[in-house]
Amino acid sequence: MREAYRREVIPERGLWWLAAAGMRDWYRVLGKRLAPHFVDDLEGTRALLSRLSVRMFERRWDALSRTLPRRLPDRADDPRAVALLMSALYRAEIDPKAAWIFAALGGPPITIGERLRARTLRAKLGVRARWEEVATHLGELLVVLTEDLPAHLPHARKILGEVCFDAGARYAARVKSAFGFPDVPDDPPKAAMEILRMSEYVFRVNPEHWSESDGRSGWLEGTACPWYTRPGWNGAHCGIFGQFQSGIASVFGLRYHLSKTIPKHGGQTCRIDVKPITLRRKEAST
Repeated sequence: MREAYRREVIPERGLWWLAAAGMRDWYRVLGKRLAPHFVDDLEGTRALLSRLSVRMFERRWDALSRTLPRRLPDRADDPRAVALLMSALYRAEIDPKAAWIFAALGGPPITIGERLRARTLRAKLGVRARWEEVATHLGELLVVLTEDLPAHLPHARKILGEVCFDAGARYAARVKSAFGFPDVPDDPPKAAMEILRMSEYVFRVNPEHWSESDGRSGWLEGTACPWYTRPGWNGAHCGIFGQFQSGIASVFGLRYHLSKTIPKHGGQTCRIDVKPITLRRKEAST
């Protein structure tokens, strides 16, 4: 499996499944990590995230309605269809614990008829289109959260960045263990880039990319992500998601720097640099 990631040859159905699992997991992490800011009310936090997500799911429905050869029904006339399709794309049928994500839309399919209709709606998208659609939700959700969450939570963007950093560090630790990475790799930047690329690959970030490492420092440059052209996206979102990459780099004793983004610098590519974390003189003497 590690070699399939490294060569980026995972079948499209596998990429869709990974992206769907990744989105379900991201919602789980958001609910858990944001709950302490709402008096440890996990259920209330999940309900808020579900309500805020309605705008994201409706935005995606409208985008799909414009691009699908076989058009979807008008959501104003058939609002239930949104929940059926989106929960089917997230494969909620295999993960009942994820039902709360769609609660504000009426929840995932309940009856046999709804389940059949959800599959019919999902069948309007080919396997690759399902992967591309679900992968887009990661950034679309961040746009909605940065716009709407501050009304409920002060310093929401800062907190989202902290959540991303912690998620990146935890992800890197899990992958290191699962794929047998050495505790102290010979080339930390190369190892960090490999794990970083696993998540980028699944969510279609930097589909064309190139990198370099000298064993201590390294960089990766690529053709950006599917979100920077979406309504509402700006450089701040690049910085928030960059904290996920920063968390990965930290596991390898590296400091991450987002040195170039298309929203801020223009051009056609984005670049990150990683360097060894060095202690400040005062810290080193204590």
